[in-house]
Amino acid sequence: MRPVVFDGCFGWLHPAAGSRGVVLCAPHGYEELCVHRQLAGLAERIAATGLPTLRFDYRGTGDSLGNDEEPQRLRAWIDSVRDAVRFMRRELGVAEITLVGVRLGGTLAALAARELRDIDGLALLAPVESGRIYAREMKVLEAFSLQVENAPAPAPQHANDIEAAGFVLTEETVAALRQVDLRQLDRAPARRVLLLDPAAHGESGLADRLRDLGADVEVAPFEGFDRFICEVHYGQRTPEAAFGTLIDWLGRDAPAPAEARRPRVVARLEGPHAIETPVFFGPGARLVGTTCEPRPAAADRDAPAVLFVNTGHHHRIGVNRMAVDMGRRLAARGITSMRIDVTGLGDSPASAGRPENEVYDKRACGDVRAAIDCLEAQGHRDVVLIGLCSGAYVSFYTALEDTRVVSQVLINMQKFVWRKGDSLATAVRTGSKRASDLGGDVLAAFGKTDRLLGLLKGGRREWHAVWALLHRACEWTGSAVGHATHALFGIEGEVARSFRLLGDLGTDTLLVYSVGDPGLVELELHRLRRSGEGIDGLRRVRVEMIDGADHTLSLRPSRERLAAILEAHLKARPPAVEAPAPALRPAATVRPIRAA
Repeated sequence: MRPVVFDGCFGWLHPAAGSRGVVLCAPHGYEELCVHRQLAGLAERIAATGLPTLRFDYRGTGDSLGNDEEPQRLRAWIDSVRDAVRFMRRELGVAEITLVGVRLGGTLAALAARELRDIDGLALLAPVESGRIYAREMKVLEAFSLQVENAPAPAPQHANDIEAAGFVLTEETVAALRQVDLRQLDRAPARRVLLLDPAAHGESGLADRLRDLGADVEVAPFEGFDRFICEVHYGQRTPEAAFGTLIDWLGRDAPAPAEARRPRVVARLEGPHAIETPVFFGPGARLVGTTCEPRPAAADRDAPAVLFVNTGHHHRIGVNRMAVDMGRRLAARGITSMRIDVTGLGDSPASAGRPENEVYDKRACGDVRAAIDCLEAQGHRDVVLIGLCSGAYVSFYTALEDTRVVSQVLINMQKFVWRKGDSLATAVRTGSKRASDLGGDVLAAFGKTDRLLGLLKGGRREWHAVWALLHRACEWTGSAVGHATHALFGIEGEVARSFRLLGDLGTDTLLVYSVGDPGLVELELHRLRRSGEGIDGLRRVRVEMIDGADHTLSLRPSRERLAAILEAHLKARPPAVEAPAPALRPAATVRPIRAA
């Protein structure tokens, strides 16, 4: 795959020699975060059949320029699809274009195809037929964030916006979406249409409407849709049957292949305050990242660079697109940043012994160190690591290995210790359990008839939940023993010793927690007692709390508060103590991508 840029949009081209080009239109917001890696795999599979495939981020989303609060978003998204089609025709010279859209991406693809009038094929994968219904669904998703205790009321100017899982649909955008209904199309968007329907009832009002407009419509079930449009730790599965149907349909009667052409575009985005360039780094230059640099006149040469580490299974833009927004905000203040995908996450491939979607994996520290090598090759010797949840875990252990890390910001860190075989899903369910809660929870697990029957039948989910609770109880017991050992003999626990080592090396740590976040229990578990804005007995460790925020800071006020905390922390930059030089390592393998 090759990075490309067109009309303010960032994308990945999966090259092939075919004359039928495919443009893949992703869902929006949280749904896109969930399926980003799945769609990357789909694009590779389509290209392997000989059809060049482009996937991209709409303006104001992903790695593209802009943000979701700018005006005319629906128009900008449709235009992004149109620009992607023009890019394929201009740069690759394809004879035909087929659009493939998922959820809201299907809606945008249909609207763009209707305007373009030269689209040969349109594949709609569980499309949003009614923008009114979609807005209602996003309103329900927003309600989960508003359940947070002390969540602030929206500002008056945002009162009618929808903020679903951290992605904003402004009042204007919502109004525009509510005017969209694919069943009211007045012109066929393409001569061939494939509709993959999750309802699996075989026909739909949309299919009938498209046939009435003269399109050749094929309807097939979208089996496994619910397990596709969800997060990995909730059991995401590749919809093999649906993808197989799509790939067969895309290749049907394709024109003869032509000589493959390489696009001549500069893979660089220039915004008002930042210049962003994709990079390949690490062994064999296989890992993917994006550097976000301030304009030369505004650059702070003395500031350390900032490195954003993956959150959970999400790709480098960060949950809520947080890494992009904060990176560009830092660039306006002269600070360079880099956001990366470690092995098996986002757009970075898996490798032997490193399966896809492993999040609490210390081997990812090697990937982060390779990214630090990349920044050092660009003149940035000192680095600040920023990670949320599992990204905080990887940052913590990377800082212990690399003295170039002068500071780390660990946001809502859930686990300081992760053992092989631990389950992320069960950890989320049991992470907030205190010692006084565990006994009752274990008894309740056995006391429920359905749970007991599940255990007797060997139900995997039931056993995971009970074993997770029992494991948590063992952790609390070990914590109590460790506390007694420290009191009697002065022997500290592993985590406290690690923080002490970081302080001795001159590495600053900022722990940021949402008030009531489950990760706070970890401080108690490892006997790290908060004292004001610090931790008792530890140097260079500060704690900041954000009230009215959920775990992923999905509301605007909590993200604004976090941004202010980060900026103040970077501005303070206490002088580091002299630290030993890092161990010698092989020369960095870094390949900045200046042209695609």
